[in-house]
Amino acid sequence: MLVYRNDAVTHTNHRPVHDDEHAFLALLHPNQQEIKHVLGSMYHCHPMIIEKCLEHENRPKLNVYQNHAFFPFYFIKDDWELIEIFVVMGKNFVIAVLTEPMPFLKELEQEFEQSPEKMKDPGRILYEFLDLCVHHYLDFLDAIEDQVDDMESQVYDNPQASIASEIFSTKRKIHKIRRVFSEERTVIESLMHTSFPFTAQENYVYMTDLFDHINRIVDGIDNFREALTGLLDLQMAIKSDRMNNIMKTLTIVSTFFMPLSFIVGLYGTNVKVPEYNWRYGYVWIWAWIIASVIGLWFFFRKKKWF
Repeated sequence: MLVYRNDAVTHTNHRPVHDDEHAFLALLHPNQQEIKHVLGSMYHCHPMIIEKCLEHENRPKLNVYQNHAFFPFYFIKDDWELIEIFVVMGKNFVIAVLTEPMPFLKELEQEFEQSPEKMKDPGRILYEFLDLCVHHYLDFLDAIEDQVDDMESQVYDNPQASIASEIFSTKRKIHKIRRVFSEERTVIESLMHTSFPFTAQENYVYMTDLFDHINRIVDGIDNFREALTGLLDLQMAIKSDRMNNIMKTLTIVSTFFMPLSFIVGLYGTNVKVPEYNWRYGYVWIWAWIIASVIGLWFFFRKKKWF
């Protein structure tokens, strides 16, 4: 637990915060009794807050009570897994209930120790905490960009590469993440509203900056979703064009053999044909066959069919 008092930040054990202090408390994977003790007994949170902290996979939504505000938030791991955080805020404290360790929590604590003025207001504490979560969303965007670039290279290098299942899997993942980010954007928009009671007016500008960041991230995800859809359409178009070229080649070859089949069929009948008595009848048949092939070849070239 970090406590700000008299322009200094100190570490203390979990305890209620005094009126002349501001505190940031991170509860890492607490059990049911610890949640009830800290939130209920120490900070007198509404029973609904305690109940929601004991649940999982809540949708990000800001809930404002008489003396507290509560909302779920998420940070994202390197494997694109969303990890839920429960944020409880009062007039002089911010509590983060963590279901799993956050890789950047130490970074936040060091930031508060080096810059104590960032803990002068619970709104500023909340901004610094959420900003680190949103900042790490950029790593997720970079990972999507690298994956989309890799898929594009596969399609261009080998149009027959089977990446459709990979594209659909990626789209499902980012669709879920995009939904969560979009709901978090709504939460931040509510936090930056002047009617929110636990943030000083001078800190609204920080929430506005945070809103702009997550808004750009959501727009970036939308762009990558469109890119994946376009990539899938591109691969299908390339495969369709290749199939059309194959069918075109086979059709041309079949067309070359059509007059040949007619000629050999004609002279293969049981009816006596005058050419049978010609001295050069065999040569005549071959000449006709060769002339038909050459004639078709020139005709196709003139039509630019190949």
